Amino acid sequence: MPWDPKYSVYGVMQIDRKNVRVYSDRDDYITIGLVDEIAATLWVDGELKITMKNGEVRRYRDRNNYITI
Repeated sequence: MPWDPKYSVYGVMQIDRKNVRVYSDRDDYITIGLVDEIAATLWVDGELKITMKNGEVRRYRDRNNYITI
């Protein structure tokens, strides 16, 4: 199931080393935990792209499913 548009419309992500919080409004968010440290996040066409410090880039189609690009 794709991301609910409320996440990309709000557009706020907070990186905390190996976790990223994806906000749907000021108080509500979901957390995605990774094994490696995160360098950057970006919304592109309704998908969340996460770049890790080791250079790996993951494209999350929803909260649980991603592909490595």
